[in-house]
Amino acid sequence: MPLMLPSPGSSVRSRVPPVNLLRRQALERLYRRRETVENLIRSLEDYQRLKTADRPCVDISAARKCS
Repeated sequence: MPLMLPSPGSSVRSRVPPVNLLRRQALERLYRRRETVENLIRSLEDYQRLKTADRPCVDISAARKCS
């Protein structure tokens, strides 16, 4: 089978995305993940706050103690 060189119109370079595009896509993925993590943290904090508010307080000596 003879070795075939790519023609100028079908350059390998045209199939490789530019570095700036790859960096922008990676940055977009990073921001989406960051937003997801922030939403998860906020939800967990809200859940913890609600669970803490539901716990009963008991009197211990002169001070109240909430679990």
